[in-house]
Amino acid sequence: MSTFTKQAAQAARNLRAEAKRTLSRAAMLKNPAVRAAFESFPLNMRRQVSMHVSSYSNTVHISTTVRGLESFKVPKLTCLLERFIDWEATVSDYVYSDAPNKDFKFTKKFEGVEIDVAIYAYVKSDSPLCRIVVTGVTERVVREEVKQIVCA
Repeated sequence: MSTFTKQAAQAARNLRAEAKRTLSRAAMLKNPAVRAAFESFPLNMRRQVSMHVSSYSNTVHISTTVRGLESFKVPKLTCLLERFIDWEATVSDYVYSDAPNKDFKFTKKFEGVEIDVAIYAYVKSDSPLCRIVVTGVTERVVREEVKQIVCA
């Protein structure tokens, strides 16, 4: 058997093994916890909810974006966030545009699956209730080496 034939056969075995692992991860979608997490979103929002299975772990990712909010305290958002109150949570603020943005991320492990829920919330840039303000200035001096390859 030639080297090429051996390498091609090994590549084919690896591909079949990966396909088997991928199909087994798809079975996670049948876990009742996944359905419950998806159904935690109000019925009128579910069309905007996306869901995918990780290619590398037993994780199901569920996410949605909520735009045009007057503030982060409106019932539309707070009621949704309360549905994941007993999950591990992180919040990230983004102040790099004119619209205040927070990412709310929730994680919970269930038997055989970890579920990550992300809710990306955007307040209207002209909202009188919530805006981005400069609270200070930090100056930094950055020293960066410039390198190149030199060969003899």
